Amino acid sequence: MKMKKNYFLNKKILITGASGSIGSALVLYLLRSGCKVIRALSNDENGLFELGQKISGKKIQKNFGAEMKLQKVRYIYGDVADQERCISASQGIDIIIHAAAIKHVPFCEYNPFEATKTNVVGTENMVRASLINNVSKFLLVSTDKVVDPTSCLGASKLLAERLVVNANNVKGDKKTIFACARFGNVIGTRGSILPFFQKQINDNRNLTVTDKKMTRFFMTIEDAVESIVDSIFLMKGNEIFIPKKLKLFKIIDLAESLLKRFEKKHLKIDEIGKRPGEKLFESLISNSELERVKIKENYFVIQNEISNNSYKKKIEKIINNYKVMKKEEIFKFLKKNLS
Repeated sequence: MKMKKNYFLNKKILITGASGSIGSALVLYLLRSGCKVIRALSNDENGLFELGQKISGKKIQKNFGAEMKLQKVRYIYGDVADQERCISASQGIDIIIHAAAIKHVPFCEYNPFEATKTNVVGTENMVRASLINNVSKFLLVSTDKVVDPTSCLGASKLLAERLVVNANNVKGDKKTIFACARFGNVIGTRGSILPFFQKQINDNRNLTVTDKKMTRFFMTIEDAVESIVDSIFLMKGNEIFIPKKLKLFKIIDLAESLLKRFEKKHLKIDEIGKRPGEKLFESLISNSELERVKIKENYFVIQNEISNNSYKKKIEKIINNYKVMKKEEIFKFLKKNLS
């Protein structure tokens, strides 16, 4: 990604939710990009401390070094629900990557006001702050749960997407352009299914799946960072970028592959039932969006303008025939990526 790396040269970047798995990975990537400053914003004090420890333990390219680590990363404690903090944190910033969110379906179901405050109001605050400070680019990190949502998480992130994309219509003479990157599950992140299963295995407990038919789209943290970087590089405003390289698998196949990978034949898989707000099957694009999708080399891109019918049918065929990974493929993936 050399050309895209160079794009960040001397840029000032703000990452919200910077103490999370994706936010942390973004900070580490951008430290190697020659950017001028990174502001890492989070309301998780311990998470910011751990991010600092992680950075201090990493080897950065020779021409930057320890001095760069100290001078270029600003650890900013604050909440996106606080508009004044959003405005002060984004002063003088060129690019905002808005990854802060309440991301777990059950948490949002049982804390709907807080989910709305963070996912919707927090996004509005960051959008307004970017306009006030005339930021160049604003990218929202979104989720496939926005497609025909059945949960507070999906509904709140869908509204966040609409706020961001439609901000292009109300920005007046401001230079800011707005876009979204819509992902599936990012495997290996904090609180995701993979570390959850790994903990159950380490505790010598049976693995629990909510429904044996359930499928999910997933990508690695490295793929997520690459997609965010690509989206920032490619965006012109109004787009929702969906990476083609998302994989589709059955949750039970992942569980069985993990038991095989760690040779835990004595452990079983228990089906515990679907949780409130959960779907059996996620989608990447809604039916109403199909007519506005264009296919780029590595992405589906949802835009405002309507494509022709033949294009819509082509997209629909691709989405409806997404290949489910076989157990052997999942096992190879786990063998490659897990120690």
